[in-house]
Amino acid sequence: MGEHSESRGGGPVDRKLAEGNCSERACHSAAATSLDQHAFCLNHFFLRCYARLEAVDPRGQKSREDRVDLASMRAFIEECSQKALEVSLHYKNLSNLERARLLDILLWASELFLILRAPRVIPEEPSVFSEVHDAKRAARRRS
Repeated sequence: MGEHSESRGGGPVDRKLAEGNCSERACHSAAATSLDQHAFCLNHFFLRCYARLEAVDPRGQKSREDRVDLASMRAFIEECSQKALEVSLHYKNLSNLERARLLDILLWASELFLILRAPRVIPEEPSVFSEVHDAKRAARRRS
């Protein structure tokens, strides 16, 4: 992943973010966005979004007792979606893989938002679509 700070388009940009580095240890890349009040380069933003979305996705949880607060889940999903959308609109030189990851994050967050609105609709058995989608998502994360 290259640094994309020079490729920002127009629109609102957090000046502190534009001047800072990623908050992950040993990462010296320029910060691309923030999430959970931490600045991240594009690669670490993707990793953090995927990890958190996976953690809050009730379809992957073995035990329904481990659910976290719905309000905090919704807040994270909303922030994640908003930040992914902002990155997609403000960066002109994204690779196809980066664009695919942003779209994947937006779609996954949208699915989770709908599931959280109707928690009783969670399928017990994964559908063929979700198995294929999960396999593609895992492949994109490894790339």
